[in-house]
Amino acid sequence: MYKKILLIELAGVGDAVLSSPAIRNLKRNYPDSYICFLAFTGLAELMQKSPYLDRVFVFRKGLKGIFDNIFVLNELRKLHIDAAINLYQHYTLKGAISMDLLLKFIRPKKTLGRNTDGKGFFYNIKIKDAINTKKHDVEYKLDLVKALNCDIKDKGLEVWFDDSDTKKVKEFLKKNSVLNSDFLVGINPGAHRPTHRWNWERFAEVAEILAKRYNGKIIITGAEGDRWLAKRISLKMSSKPIDSSGKLSLTQLIALIKRCNLFITNDTGSMHIANALKTPLVAIMGPGVMKTAPYQGENCIILRKDVECSPCYKFRCRDMRCLKAITPDEIILAVEALLRKNVKS
Repeated sequence: MYKKILLIELAGVGDAVLSSPAIRNLKRNYPDSYICFLAFTGLAELMQKSPYLDRVFVFRKGLKGIFDNIFVLNELRKLHIDAAINLYQHYTLKGAISMDLLLKFIRPKKTLGRNTDGKGFFYNIKIKDAINTKKHDVEYKLDLVKALNCDIKDKGLEVWFDDSDTKKVKEFLKKNSVLNSDFLVGINPGAHRPTHRWNWERFAEVAEILAKRYNGKIIITGAEGDRWLAKRISLKMSSKPIDSSGKLSLTQLIALIKRCNLFITNDTGSMHIANALKTPLVAIMGPGVMKTAPYQGENCIILRKDVECSPCYKFRCRDMRCLKAITPDEIILAVEALLRKNVKS
């Protein structure tokens, strides 16, 4: 019996969304166990609203957070964890060694993780994994909880927000003259990796067409660092969009995406949020790998080109042929297909 279980997800928002089926099934199988979660600062707000976790520990990036991190690791060590599960895969040997050291400091009785191309050699229980695989990330994460003798009842994605988030979003939309009856189109032109960003001028072209064709209100989502994209798109459009980038918290963003009638996004965390909420979604994948594509097929169309250099993990690329090959016309056709499907259903 594992009375105290630690889940580790030192990754991004999208990775946490893809972990939600594993978290839910783990709690269902161990309802009386103390389940805690270790995540980077940006994820804490979302994970603290999960009904399946007893406590969320925050890990900070960079040297500035080193003393806070030592305190957190000490707290985890004092818990005498029975099983620690690292849900994220190992892209680099450096990352694998860092995780090994982290677990050695915490001293759980048992460690579980993904043996990505042999980099998870230090785990007590290893799940076979590879960088270049067609198996979806959700399935790998579920394999990890199966290793703790968990039965998997369902695999649906989840995100968590509450009434205060919904209220804040309603106030924000009302302030920007959005009515409950308005057709609201969310577009997310940013992404952490420049190689995942579809051309902003094309986003503006698509948004303009949708605003006129469906008498829609366009709202741009993103982080504070994406405001430059929002400004450029706004200047290019005659139907001025609403810019919400950097103005809402993560869980408020989730409530906003829930309100949207349609969401168009690059390959980033917001893509997985929309997919979890089953908001009609057009996902622009570019060079992204299908193992981290939208997991739920309902209300979702993925646009991706199989060019010879894709998939890739580059942070920057001069060529960008995979994204350039996706045209505004293809986006509009995907939108029309989604809307027809939703009208029929």
